[in-house]
Amino acid sequence: MTRSRRRFLAAFPIVAGLGLGGCLTLDPTVNADTAESAVFEEIATDESWASGRVRASITLAANATSDQDVTDLTVTTESGKSFDSTSVSSGQSRGIILYLPAGENATITATDSINGTTIESQSVETGGDELF
Repeated sequence: MTRSRRRFLAAFPIVAGLGLGGCLTLDPTVNADTAESAVFEEIATDESWASGRVRASITLAANATSDQDVTDLTVTTESGKSFDSTSVSSGQSRGIILYLPAGENATITATDSINGTTIESQSVETGGDELF
């Protein structure tokens, strides 16, 4: 068997799985206007590709968990379905990872799980070069 054929046979299941599991996006982007936000400082990604979801790194304001009582972050799709969520530790403002739907608008909601209060919601949009 030739070397190029071996590479093709090795890569085919991966590419087929990505294709069947959701769209493949190269150089995914995350756009969020956090300039006026009291909770969210930055929402970004550094992935080179994504399949169906984009890994986002969330940076909160330094006082988000202490003064504003943020304990949970939840991602909701445009259609209103829950997509991902995570708990935030007291004092944590960096190193928070959430997954966003690829090629879609979504909302990240910061809540206080103790009394169920919504503290702030942030709109986000993901993009990139979709292959399929």
